[in-house]
Amino acid sequence: MPLIQIILINIGHALVHLLMLLFPVVAALAATSFEENYGTLIMLTTGSWVAFGLGSLPAGWLADRWGRNLLMSVFFVGSGLSCLLVALSQSYTQLTMSLLCLGIFSAIYHPVGIAILAGGGQKTMGRRLAFNGVWGNLGVAFSTIVAVGLAQLLGWQSAFYIPGVFSIIIGLIWIIWVPQKNNIQITDRRQFDIFFDKGTAWLALFKLVALFSIIIGFIFNAVIVSLPKLLDERLNTIGESANSVSFFAFTIYIIAACAQLTVGHLIDRFQVKPIFISISVFLIISLIFVIFTTNFFLIISASIMMALVYSTLPISDTLLARNIPSHVRSRVFALIYFISFTASALAIPAIAILHLRGGFTELYVIMIILTAVLALIISKLPKQEN
Repeated sequence: MPLIQIILINIGHALVHLLMLLFPVVAALAATSFEENYGTLIMLTTGSWVAFGLGSLPAGWLADRWGRNLLMSVFFVGSGLSCLLVALSQSYTQLTMSLLCLGIFSAIYHPVGIAILAGGGQKTMGRRLAFNGVWGNLGVAFSTIVAVGLAQLLGWQSAFYIPGVFSIIIGLIWIIWVPQKNNIQITDRRQFDIFFDKGTAWLALFKLVALFSIIIGFIFNAVIVSLPKLLDERLNTIGESANSVSFFAFTIYIIAACAQLTVGHLIDRFQVKPIFISISVFLIISLIFVIFTTNFFLIISASIMMALVYSTLPISDTLLARNIPSHVRSRVFALIYFISFTASALAIPAIAILHLRGGFTELYVIMIILTAVLALIISKLPKQEN
């Protein structure tokens, strides 16, 4: 796989998460322009997030038929143009439709970009997917800085104009440097039957990874969303301002994102089962410490917890990529991401309801139980899962 293609795919992962998170950050600044309150504007993103999940299904299907490289061109250019439409919106309806378009085009990335990376060879697959995951998480971490910085300097529209133009430029570079022909190769069925007995491979692997993705999707979103509020409540002496809480949260996200590189290297050299079971044990311990610690010790516990949660992300992608035939890979990834994104949305009402019942203790106890269940699922992998 050409180096320029790998670089652009990684940039795309950062872009998709950054672009999807821009509007929630600038909504407060945009409210006066639309004569609507913050809550009303945030509700406009509902359609965008629904499209982000549902759109992965047709994106994967189209990619396996028209070519993944071509669909990546559509992602870059379409997402960029959608951002420009958001910035140009002058009414409630225009803003809603522009955000919907952004969700539709952004939905292309995960089932298509990950499938392209997975086609680069087995030897370094884990590291490639882990490194790509770091880029995505950097997009999450930097979305606040980019959105707030541009909005304060040049107005909220610039927070969409500049990233939108950048996305279009990356798309043009992709079109020029990466062949747009259908790049899908038919894979020998026998390669897919490494894990399981003939005739059960599809069903067995899909069920396992789907259940894995449901639990990880919930846990990941739960810790990501709850962390800032958790720090706000527990940093009694070292996080008394919103700026300090934001700084600690940003730092934890960055540290955690880099953990994926270590796991990616390990799963290229060793079997997945012992690696993930080890991650699960330490994750349970770190969740317990998060429940009972405050201040400096909470930051340490939360950093370890977040790093371990992030470390689980390359595992399901690698399991699928190593064992799914190339010609259906985008469709399978699309369905898995659809399942994962849907499960992650359930974390939001869970956080709200459980926090009202007395804080985050019950939420983190639930995540401890789910982590134990996840370890049990991975333990069902046969010894030769690589």
